[in-house]
This record gives sequence, C-alpha cells and structure tokens, in this order.
Amino acid sequence: MRSLFFFILILTVACKNPQSKNVSNPTVTRQLDSLIEIQDYFKLRQSLISKKDELSKEHVLYYEAIVLNIFNELSKSNSKIEELLSFESLSLTDTMLNKLYNTKLLNHINLYQYRKAREVSELILKSYNHLNDSSKIEMLENELKIWKSLENSSSQEIVKNSDVSFPLIKDKVGLFNIDVSMNGQTKNYIFDTGANISVIKRSLVEELGLSYIESDFYVTAFTGEKVDSDLAVADKLKIGNLIFKNVVFLVLNDEDISFPQIDYYINGIIGFPVIEAMDEVRISKNDTIFTPKEPIDYKQENFALDGLTPIIAVKYQKDTLSFGFDTGARTTSLYVPFYKKYQKAIDKSYTPQTFKSGSAGGVVEFEGFLMDSIPLSVGNSTASLKSLQLHKNEIKTDVSNFYGNLGQDFIKQFDEMIISFKYSSVVFK
Repeated sequence: MRSLFFFILILTVACKNPQSKNVSNPTVTRQLDSLIEIQDYFKLRQSLISKKDELSKEHVLYYEAIVLNIFNELSKSNSKIEELLSFESLSLTDTMLNKLYNTKLLNHINLYQYRKAREVSELILKSYNHLNDSSKIEMLENELKIWKSLENSSSQEIVKNSDVSFPLIKDKVGLFNIDVSMNGQTKNYIFDTGANISVIKRSLVEELGLSYIESDFYVTAFTGEKVDSDLAVADKLKIGNLIFKNVVFLVLNDEDISFPQIDYYINGIIGFPVIEAMDEVRISKNDTIFTPKEPIDYKQENFALDGLTPIIAVKYQKDTLSFGFDTGARTTSLYVPFYKKYQKAIDKSYTPQTFKSGSAGGVVEFEGFLMDSIPLSVGNSTASLKSLQLHKNEIKTDVSNFYGNLGQDFIKQFDEMIISFKYSSVVFK
C-alpha cells in the first residue's frame, strides 16, 4: 500500500513538471523565438528566467547560450553550446541549429579564437547554407578568408596594471581620436566602438614594423565601394599605460581612407575588439577616457550586443524599450515600433509632417512626427529630449526592430557616461 502511495505521488509530480518529460511548452518556445526575431533581448532574458520550468533541458541550454552571447558572457555561452551538442540526439530544428552555430561563431570571433571561427564558418556554409540568405552567405564566405588567414595567429591580450586615463581629441570633422604607440612611434587613430575590427593604412604597416598577412577579402570603404583588403598584426601597442598584444588590423590602401577634397587624412581606426578588451570605459564631458584596473559590477544589465550592434534598455513611461546605441549620432531618433506602441496618444497630440534625411546615397524624405519634451531614462538617469523625429513608416535598416536610437542629445546632458562591456551595463552620471 505504501509503495502504491509513493508511485501515485511520483506520477503526480511528474505530470506537474513538463521538464521531467523533457518536453517544452510550444507556446513558450514560440514566444522566445519571437523575442529573438525582433531583437528584444531584455524581455527575452526575463522571459527565459520566468519560463525555464516550462522548457526541456535541451531548449534551456539553447536559449541560455543565445542570451549569454548577447550579454557578452562568451565563454559561458560556448560551454552551454558544447553541453547541448554533446547530447546523443537533438530535437532542435535546423533553423535552431543554424542559429546555435552562428552564435558559436560570434563567440569564437570575439574571443579571438580564429581557428575555431574558421571551423564553425565552414560547418555553417556546408550544412546550413539553405537557411541563410544570399547576403549572409556572402558575408560568411568573405569573413572565412579572414579566419583562414589568422588561424595560426595568437589571441589578442591586454595588460592593465593600474587605472588608466587618456584624452579624446576631436579632429577637423568632429571624430574622436586617441594617441596610439607602436614600435616607438605615436600616431593618432579614430576611436570607434562601431568598427568591428581596427584599421590601418597600408603605408604605415612597414613603417611601424607590423606583421603583414596577405589575404583575399573585401571591405566596404567610406565611399560605399567594396575594396580589397589585407591584414596586419601588431605584436604590441600602447594606449596610455594600457598594453595590447596581437592586435589585428585591416590594411586598406591610403587612398581608400583619405579625403583629399577636404584635406582630411587618417592613419586608421581603433575598433571594438580593442575597446571592449578594456572591460569598462568612462567617458567624461571634458573628453577624457578613464578605464579602471578592476571594473565595477553596476548590476544594470541594460546593455546588449547583437553581433556588434549595441542595444540599450531605455525606459519610457512604464515600459522598457530596446534602443540602438549609437554614441556618434547627434540626436535621438524614434522608429516605427514606438509609433505603433503609442499610436493613439501620438495621433491625438501631433500632426504628421515630412522630413528630409541626408546620407551617402543622397537625400531621403520620410513621413513622421516632431515630438517634444519626451522624458527617457537609462538606469536611474532621466533626461527630457526636444524635437525628436519619429518615423511613421518602416525603414529598411538593421535597426528596424528597435524603438529608437539613443544619441548625443541624451548623452551630453550628463557629466559622465560609463560603458561596462564586462557587466553589460551603461550608467550616466
């Protein structure tokens, strides 16, 4: 009788716990997949935490790997992927496996594991080509040439023995530059978190004694044209008292990064891989960067990276919204998802008008609204923004899923902006 009682008890518990049957609630997986599709990673993380008990072990690992990648815990993400791929059999769809391997590829790239990046790129192109569109395939094939060229190169390292500060110097076109020393020579380079790899002009490679690697891939130059590029590796470079080892540069012809018509020439760009390695940067109003020896855990977790697209959690009214985070944009912009979410109040208070926007492709007109006195918050900091342009119709860009893009009109209202790459936080003071 007692054994029968325990059997009934175990059966009851099992029925209440879907994970014990290793079956996921399809409504939950659809919800999580939808949040990934629209790049709403802050809600994705929250939903995964609250719905984990309704997912199989397999799906928990899958979604955890994606979230850990997005919030820059790359080694942990790869550990989840390796555990998942060790299962004797997987019920993940090919679409999910394609996403999983693309996540693994991003992890290896950002961990400077070039040989593994090559291996995963080749696997995706061989087994999941049919699930990637032509532009994605072209990008994978082009970047594969980079990983092949670098597969015997050592990983980038940083040596930080103390707190370090150094100035940002604005050049004639308004871009921030920093001084960088290589082999006893100090030159200025553009400081750009949006550059997915650092850049140097070809005439400096031999002069600075960099290791040159002839390659066969292309990049899109400032002019919008595709130009051939090679690679170079700096065994050591210094920024202030920071030392970086094995830094990879794209090598571009001098004319491809020069603008003689305005007498503007650059030596190169210090990009995201170098800046992210600092773990934390504090940019003050007096154009000084400070990076502490030991980064602080601000516990905001309001900063995400989709590949190299920075995303920030912005609070408006009682909602948390995903915004693009372009520190180089002069003004904050609002996009179609913002209009759709607050359409009733916007239509009541504002009149549509036509705006003009200039770009490399010419002048583009779009219909929208000019919104005034809009309070936005990041973490515990709030600023009221004026004359924000709100797009009424869809725009064909990588940011089309975001509610807006946070720009300098917000940033400059504070004395200091702190970006913690290590702890996925942005703080304004």
